[in-house]
Amino acid sequence: MARVALIGLWHLGTVAAAGLARLGHSVHATDPDADTVRRLQHHEPPLYEPGLAEALSLQAAAGRLLFDSDACSVFSRAEYIFITFDTPVDENDQCDLSPIFTAFDTVALNASGPVTIVLMSQVPVGTCRTLDAQLRARAPHLDFHLVYHPENLRLGEALRTFLLPDFLVVGTELPTAADRLISLYTGVDTSVLRMTWESAEMAKHALNTFLATSISFANEIADLAELAAADVRDVVRVLRADRRIGPRAFLSPGPGFSGGTLGRDVQALRNLARRRGLSTPQLDATLAVNQGRLVRVVNQIAQACAGLRGRRVALLGLTYKPGTDTLRRSHALTLATLLRDQGAEVAAFDPRITSPRPETRDLFLAASPQQAVSDADATILCTPWPEFQQLDLAALRSDVRRPLLFDCHNFLDDAAARRAGWDYWGVGIPRSAIRAERKGAGG
Repeated sequence: MARVALIGLWHLGTVAAAGLARLGHSVHATDPDADTVRRLQHHEPPLYEPGLAEALSLQAAAGRLLFDSDACSVFSRAEYIFITFDTPVDENDQCDLSPIFTAFDTVALNASGPVTIVLMSQVPVGTCRTLDAQLRARAPHLDFHLVYHPENLRLGEALRTFLLPDFLVVGTELPTAADRLISLYTGVDTSVLRMTWESAEMAKHALNTFLATSISFANEIADLAELAAADVRDVVRVLRADRRIGPRAFLSPGPGFSGGTLGRDVQALRNLARRRGLSTPQLDATLAVNQGRLVRVVNQIAQACAGLRGRRVALLGLTYKPGTDTLRRSHALTLATLLRDQGAEVAAFDPRITSPRPETRDLFLAASPQQAVSDADATILCTPWPEFQQLDLAALRSDVRRPLLFDCHNFLDDAAARRAGWDYWGVGIPRSAIRAERKGAGG
């Protein structure tokens, strides 16, 4: 059992703390926010993640997990120090590294060596080398080695992806430091990819940027499919059947990427290029396509409703994605703002948002899907919660003023929705009227 200290207790930190304790290590965790620490001492995670509260309680009861606001106590005997802040991102996807630099200052003041420092937070290329140099200057007495071990968690399935990762990336300048980190994952059957700090930092950027580009590509294909009366679902099936692309390719058309994670890495690479005088037409196009997605949805709704002023629009789902209760950078909230700007009244229902929050102050927050769609001129499925696939669409149809259903994720059965009386609009899916016109033209 290793003695692990951890600083930074939001989504990444609480999942890592629970996961490392589950692997059998003694985890002592802290955060600059004393209130966050107090809540975690009562096994209350800062945001919802399936199974996380139960995991925190179980590991604390087993004596392997302790939360403490005293950084000196947390760091004093640690063999490993994990830096696990969720790197803040502004509305333009620019990251703020100040919490991470402050954490390294705290390490300099409180840690005693020898210690392996493991940075899991997402950082721009070159950050590890800067942090290493600054810590050596600030604490010349400290015997340490820095490892960059970027997180690859996914909201809604983070505990599973921590304990059953597709791979582990280990960036370091010293092979023995990589060995020490890998020893923490004894019993985890996965591949380990060793590399330098810069390669590990770049790999994280490249991975998320590739996913972002795949999303923008799929969305452009979906737009073209609509023009051609083709079904993007059939097109994607062909792409995934090609072994050079594969069945798990990130090719699901929808409202685009959000939440800050993918956008942050696209911007990090664009910033790197700008500093070196290099153009990035591919990355610029990825962002440009993404930025137009929600505007396109609003324009389609306005067209279908003959204008939005005075219309009532219902949103099904508000969270950034299913399996979490976070609203930060949610597509649904952005969509609500765009709709209100054109004069629409917006109501919403989400199974995890059961009481008003500051972000929902301009919405009517409904207690049920039925209440949300009551007298609606248009209904938009924004978050693909599994619960929405169980909705009685025929019964829901009787509550609306107009049976316009916009499915931003192609999540529902379009044929079933039409049988229930809805005018169903998907992303890259032909509407039944278009199919009928083509059939008539061909006959």
